[in-house]
Amino acid sequence: MSLDLFATLATDRHLHPDYIRLRDDPLLGPAKATMSEVAARMGDPDGNFVQQFQTHGFDARVFELYLQALFNAGGHQIDRSQSRPDFLLTRDGLTVAVEAVTANPAPSPDIRPYRQTPADLPEDVDGIFRFLMHEVAIKIGSPLYSKLQKRYWELPHVNGKPLVIAIENFHAGGLGLSATSVSQYVYGVRHRHWFNTDGDMIVEGEAIEEHRGSKTIPSRFFGLPGAENVSAILFSNSGTVPKFGRMGQQGRNRSEAVQMIRLGHCWDPDPNAHTHDNFAYMVGDREVPPEPWRDGAVLMHNPDALVPLPIGWMGVCAEEELQQNGTVIPTMHDLFHVYMSTTLNLPGTVPDDQVELIVAEQMRLLELGQAVGESWRETNN
Repeated sequence: MSLDLFATLATDRHLHPDYIRLRDDPLLGPAKATMSEVAARMGDPDGNFVQQFQTHGFDARVFELYLQALFNAGGHQIDRSQSRPDFLLTRDGLTVAVEAVTANPAPSPDIRPYRQTPADLPEDVDGIFRFLMHEVAIKIGSPLYSKLQKRYWELPHVNGKPLVIAIENFHAGGLGLSATSVSQYVYGVRHRHWFNTDGDMIVEGEAIEEHRGSKTIPSRFFGLPGAENVSAILFSNSGTVPKFGRMGQQGRNRSEAVQMIRLGHCWDPDPNAHTHDNFAYMVGDREVPPEPWRDGAVLMHNPDALVPLPIGWMGVCAEEELQQNGTVIPTMHDLFHVYMSTTLNLPGTVPDDQVELIVAEQMRLLELGQAVGESWRETNN
């Protein structure tokens, strides 16, 4: 039986405000239609998916919908008949177990919508970079550690198979972060760069012992007891309503009620590039290659995994591996690799010249932030 995400289950005062907006806002029509299509192919072993999607579990269930779409696009046979872990994927004779988890604010009796900016974000640049290295790791580390205690590898249908934990950060501001903070935590490595006499950039890894913020935790998730049973961490900042909106707008769920602009930071393929590039485009523009579901998904392989996962099997846009020299090396499967992005939903009636002014201002802010970050790195690298 397919899931009806928008079935009436309760009065609006009991529903998540982001769900109500998704249900009612015509600018989110492409997202609503695309999510409904994905849900129609999903199983619901616990029987509470729709209820949680409409209430306290909105963000987590959106992430599961995204993973369903990601795995389906990757050509996997998807089994959701077990209550845990969330997915069993089969392709090319290999079956992999995937458990999904989200990093969320502390539980509250009230439904709290996602906030774009953390209340505890420092105002100075030094503080912001400390926040990214330490506080984000603490917020991510807690749910990963909790999942490790579940010992999924002991379940009969998981034992002997690769196990992947998929995570997304829904703490305030978390969706605007790249995979870097997560990678630093799971590998316990940060990177510094310098240029040799030939002008070539050299990157070196440096061990991180602990993360100090609201509390202190040891770094390197893959070094925790039992973590050898986890084959990889799958991180994404794209399991969101805007992602479903973009996928719908560039496809059969396109709506003339909305003009959708995507802008953000992306990979610069220049081997000497020490910072990101910036981009902006109109979603659905026929001159722009369509966005794949795997855009934004990064797989971090455990160097100590008892059951390793083959490179390229999962179907993500980038994968990371720890080398013997202590550096983490990424493999980019797509030339256009997005680190983070923002989607602007404008009414379809907004004139082109106003759209251009809005995009120009947003790009100016992106470039300003990039310049500040580059200056800090040059001083502190």
